[in-house]
Amino acid sequence: MPDAGWTHINDIEATTYSDRRSANLIGTDAIPTTSNFNLGVAWYTAATFGEPHVHDDQEALYVLSGEGELLLGDKIVSLTPGTAVFVPPGTPHGGRRVAEAPVAVVYTHGAV
Repeated sequence: MPDAGWTHINDIEATTYSDRRSANLIGTDAIPTTSNFNLGVAWYTAATFGEPHVHDDQEALYVLSGEGELLLGDKIVSLTPGTAVFVPPGTPHGGRRVAEAPVAVVYTHGAV
């Protein structure tokens, strides 16, 4: 079992993609977890959907701020503060902002 760990968002370097920036906070080399569990923050910065991506694991998103949309399979889900979304394994998905500010979300992944 891994040891307890903590970090702060200011101590993490975000990774930039075509449609978003994301920063893994938990489930990293510095703070390892079991069963491929992780937790992070993402900012959807693009006004258009990027190439949808797919994970073998399950994902959950919780919207902190901003307004946007998530392409979830063949559906479009509105993203506003307080919205929670479950992304089943193997589901293509991608996000975009619909206002000026990025959409900030907390995400988590876990083994199936």
